[in-house]
Amino acid sequence: MTGTADDLLARLAKLETGQVSDVLDEAGLPGHALSSALVPLAAGQRFAGVAVCARGETAVEGRHARPAMPGSALEAAMRPGGVLVIDSGGFARGALLGGFVAYSLQRQGCVAIVTDGPVRDADEIRGLGLPVVCGGVTPVNGSRRWRWIEVGVPVTLPGQEGRPLAIAPGDYILADGDGVVVVPATAARTIVEDAEELARIEARIGEGLRAGGSRAEVFKRNPRFDHVRPAHS
Repeated sequence: MTGTADDLLARLAKLETGQVSDVLDEAGLPGHALSSALVPLAAGQRFAGVAVCARGETAVEGRHARPAMPGSALEAAMRPGGVLVIDSGGFARGALLGGFVAYSLQRQGCVAIVTDGPVRDADEIRGLGLPVVCGGVTPVNGSRRWRWIEVGVPVTLPGQEGRPLAIAPGDYILADGDGVVVVPATAARTIVEDAEELARIEARIGEGLRAGGSRAEVFKRNPRFDHVRPAHS
């Protein structure tokens, strides 16, 4: 990433997903949160990064599937600050990856993994301190049932609003205890700036409430979204 992208990512990391979600809604970019059916592998996970997207498909069952891309392609595509986003194609019968893949990606700078499919070696991955949001955990080896197709392409994952959520390489990913939001790269600077202003406004609201003000009065003095600009993704 460039210095400018690094700076933007560092600023995004200080925000809450709820603040970013509110600004995305107000800016005209709904449908930006991953489904709450995708669960964190460990409690207290928080991360921010840039999407490195990959996808796969169900393969012939009962034997090792031949991947359609080289086994080293994931590591080659990964960059420091990257979040591996895996579109499983709806696969749920086996783990897409385990501890070895997670460790290898982490060495290349991967800060988190997000997928709609299952993973395995959960305790090992937790021990790495690598955040994972996934469709579940299973001991079953997915390599006999599923194969990697390509990396560096747009993908879709289940969205919170019941529609697929499109994620492109380079989009910004933020996760905390409330879930995962995706900020389109083309709108990221505006969204982050406006979410930072929302954070300042909400700090004033909190101060006003703690000082004894009524919620109606405090909210009237501190409009939360008047500053939000329309985004063009």
